[in-house]
Amino acid sequence: MAQIVFENDDFLIVNKPQGVASTPGMIPDICTELFTERPELIAVKGYNKKEGGLLNRLDNETGGLVLFAKNDESFAKYSHIMKSSSVTKEYIAIVTGVPEAASGIITTPISHHSKNKSKMTINDKFYRGNPQEATTEWTLLDSKNETSILKVVITKGVRHQIRVHLSSINLPIIGDKLYNKSTSTENNHLLFCYAMTIPTENNQKIRIEIKPEFVDRYMYS
Repeated sequence: MAQIVFENDDFLIVNKPQGVASTPGMIPDICTELFTERPELIAVKGYNKKEGGLLNRLDNETGGLVLFAKNDESFAKYSHIMKSSSVTKEYIAIVTGVPEAASGIITTPISHHSKNKSKMTINDKFYRGNPQEATTEWTLLDSKNETSILKVVITKGVRHQIRVHLSSINLPIIGDKLYNKSTSTENNHLLFCYAMTIPTENNQKIRIEIKPEFVDRYMYS
């Protein structure tokens, strides 16, 4: 069952579990779960016929907030807002290592990897296609036994942006099979989109926040 954490006349926000895809494919996905319960939403004319009004995607192993427009007008409006970097997305990441600084900003461009189609890269020796601009802001929240909890903020995301950016500063996400060389018993990497701030009418904003379950389990149990 899709867990709807917020809904108004224009859009709804779903908590996508880790290990569930954002879009229809070979594994369970949040679109199919949602449209089974709310079949009217698949009729929204979005980016893809099977996705309805899906406005943002998360990697399969990344859990957290996913936004769906409820009608064609709302999709046109909020797809433009998303592309203009007006929606702020906040993530929790548990990483290997402890940063020397309390916070930082990473602005290195990201491109598809020329030798591994599954990966992205910041190394221009392996660029495939044009690199994309990307900005990742991170803040250290806590650390324990060479492991850290980071708050990460992005607006307009590039594929694997947070994962490849954090790995580039030697803070790879725990459980990330592509960008962390250390082994882990985690089934999914420890990255979660826990908050989203969305502009609405009359210069107002809506902020939705939920808590990822793995923080207490991994860091404080």
